[in-house]
Amino acid sequence: MVNDAAGASERGGGPRPDAPALSIVIPVYNEEDNIGPLYQRLTQTLHDLGKTYEIVFVDDGSTDQSYERLRAIYDEDACVRVIRFVRNFGQQMAISAAFKYAYGKVIVLLDADLQVLPEEIPRLLDKLAEGHDIVYGVRTQRVGSLLRRFGSWGMSHLLYRVTGIDIPDSASGFIALDRRFVDTINLFNEKSRYLSGLFAWLSYGRWGAVPVSHAARHTGDSKYSVPQLVALTLNFVCNFTMLPLRLIFHAGLILMGLSGCALLIFACLDLLGPDGGRLAAWIIVAAVGFFSGVQLVAIGILGEYLGRVYREVREQPAFVVKDVLERATSSGAKEGA
Repeated sequence: MVNDAAGASERGGGPRPDAPALSIVIPVYNEEDNIGPLYQRLTQTLHDLGKTYEIVFVDDGSTDQSYERLRAIYDEDACVRVIRFVRNFGQQMAISAAFKYAYGKVIVLLDADLQVLPEEIPRLLDKLAEGHDIVYGVRTQRVGSLLRRFGSWGMSHLLYRVTGIDIPDSASGFIALDRRFVDTINLFNEKSRYLSGLFAWLSYGRWGAVPVSHAARHTGDSKYSVPQLVALTLNFVCNFTMLPLRLIFHAGLILMGLSGCALLIFACLDLLGPDGGRLAAWIIVAAVGFFSGVQLVAIGILGEYLGRVYREVREQPAFVVKDVLERATSSGAKEGA
């Protein structure tokens, strides 16, 4: 066991003489009942592939028995490595940490909930071998709430509007990435990040997709709440576009014009007598409330951008690693049977 007190170290996977062909990266947060079935199905698939591999689990501050189960698997399997955060930093940071610790020539990102099938990993690898930097597993016949499905569609559409890249399922948690592409990702050190946006931004014209099955979670509930999904959307919007700031500017111009027209209307109403004056007063009260709301929204948008600048300039790590379970002599990679 290696303690990493510095947390967000500059450690990177990268090429090394004993690098495995595959690194399977799995972020874990309170998935104690899913870890066992996932590990069994995943290792069987990897054995059948006949390639050297490692499995990198990242325990994102779980409060259940997830870490204990991961440690038990580590004790039995030399190709398993476990990274443990001191607290929950979120899925984006868990994936970012795994990318820095993974050594494989190809990295496969996989969720721990078994909503996508580990048995479909070979299909992503075959597509990646065609020369793509990144391959998405596009979920067909998605299972989940209407809100989650609508949110996923909305994010993919927003990604297209911002980057011009039409990825059908950009938020898929089932992705294969080339080693050099991951090394490029590791150069970015934003404290607030949306990896799907970064993937799309860097892989323009060099991405592929394959349809994959989508099932209900094996056990447990989704770890993303509505506020967390909103925060993730803000990360993407504020990291990849200045559009909200430009919208504030144009909205200001429009409201200035409307205000000028309103002043003329109020003057005319006031000349019509006391009834017209009272109506103008109520309109003014409503307009003040409306414009006050617009100002607060504008301040909030500015605050989002300013807050991100503040986070970036602080000497604060993006994540802090508590423990790393790995063999000191090698990556622990082994070849499938």
